[in-house]
Amino acid sequence: MKKYNYKIDRKKEKEKGITLVALVITVVVMLILAGVAIAAVVDGDGLFSRAREAADIYENAAQDEQDKIQSMINEIDGYLNNSQSTVTDGSFDSTVGLNTPDTSALPTDTTKYVTWNYDEENSVYEEVLSDTAPNSWYDYNNGQWANIKTTANGLEAYWVWIPRFAYKMPNTTGNGDEKEIEVIFVKNNSKEGANGETCYYATDTEITTDGSGLYVNKTADALDKWIVHPAFTFGDDQLNGIWVAKYEASSSNPDAEYGGGNVSNLQVQVKPDVVSWRNIQVANSFTVCENMTKAGGAIGTTSENNNVIDTHMMKNMEWGVVAALSQSQYGVFNPESATSETGDSTFKVWNNPNSNYITGSAGDTADAADQASTNSYNTVTGTKASTTGTIYGIYDMTGGSWERVMGLIAVDGSTNEPIVGDNDTYNTGFNGKFSDGTESTTGTRDLPNSKYYDLYVYGTTFNGQEAYNRGKIGDLTRELNPTGGNTWNNDWASFVNSTNPVFHRSGRCTDGTNSGMFAYSLSNGSMSYFCSFRPVLVLL
Repeated sequence: MKKYNYKIDRKKEKEKGITLVALVITVVVMLILAGVAIAAVVDGDGLFSRAREAADIYENAAQDEQDKIQSMINEIDGYLNNSQSTVTDGSFDSTVGLNTPDTSALPTDTTKYVTWNYDEENSVYEEVLSDTAPNSWYDYNNGQWANIKTTANGLEAYWVWIPRFAYKMPNTTGNGDEKEIEVIFVKNNSKEGANGETCYYATDTEITTDGSGLYVNKTADALDKWIVHPAFTFGDDQLNGIWVAKYEASSSNPDAEYGGGNVSNLQVQVKPDVVSWRNIQVANSFTVCENMTKAGGAIGTTSENNNVIDTHMMKNMEWGVVAALSQSQYGVFNPESATSETGDSTFKVWNNPNSNYITGSAGDTADAADQASTNSYNTVTGTKASTTGTIYGIYDMTGGSWERVMGLIAVDGSTNEPIVGDNDTYNTGFNGKFSDGTESTTGTRDLPNSKYYDLYVYGTTFNGQEAYNRGKIGDLTRELNPTGGNTWNNDWASFVNSTNPVFHRSGRCTDGTNSGMFAYSLSNGSMSYFCSFRPVLVLL
């Protein structure tokens, strides 16, 4: 019995041992399975990640659907509501009292009409794109200038319509606060105001005491005359309006040094929240602006429209036309301008003080300087840095980078040939004559047709009355009656001279109160890390 019982006991012990091993194995297997399951859930390609990815896809799809619905609403609204025309050929529309924004020659598949809706929850303006012009596209009486976006070749460019207008300057002098400039819109490509007013060209002899009809400062006798802004004269063409880049130029590789550098093989973009394209010679700036309508550019062309679309580097006169409209009842003096909320009686365009040269930025105050962190273009504060004080205006015209413009001084004794630089080291990159009259043939290209630049009388001084007297009607240099090196709102006022023959405008992010929409200074046209540029689009 004892032996039998022993065997029974051994068997029981053996069974107990097997059970413990099985239990351990089971636990180990369960732990392994749990680890695999947890990994499947939390790893980069796990369930959580896939769930987040699905949620993102759903959110993006929902937003895309919402944008399409809004676009359809805009289009239907445009057909049903006759309070505002959706004609987009640049012709005069008496219902709105201005020349309609002209998109007639732009490729329809790459051109979008832009409006914004305010998202109160996130306190930002959200972009809405439409394939056709919506009824709510623009309202110049309330600072809503027409905006489009071209999207060809993986590039983006935003443009703002400046309708043809005539203006009168206020009777003011000195460098005090800015004043309002009177503006009336002009019919088609004529000299007739929208309400039948008689207007004049700057070359008409009626506006000068001596009857010369030259681009000189208007006399007191001519202050009451409406002048069709000279920027709408483009060579032999009279324009119904122009499209101006909404932001300073950026490149197709904004991560490159200086946002692009001194090259012509990158493409121009015009977009917010990126580094502006700097440290580039004027000739290369002009070339890359031209390239926007060529293969690979941000406009997109077809065989039918490539001879009627023109993109070029902004001229000094074209800077003046934007500044004049901005300083009118259609600009910062409009009832919707965010600047009016500040109690600032000057209704000025706020600085872009971003020390990293980020486009479309605004400071925390009107004259802020050298800020590492700024307000984006689509915030309420950000809109104060646009030419309308609304999101529909043009940005970076105060602060940001100095912007080179095609305004050049003539060679001594010449009336039709510009100086292209000071010497072999400091120059624009165009072939032509240096300050001392010697010939330069080492540039990257020849000068363009004279319609692409404003030419100024030769001089050696850069401030004082002798220098300012060389200004033209429309460029808002001499017309503002600068004194002591400053103009309206104490903006810089230094005129081009023989050794620095190229204008640049706006001031830069570090200039504070001295930067501004009316600021201008001089440069030799060579590479500069704080100088950018801006394109203009014209439909001929």
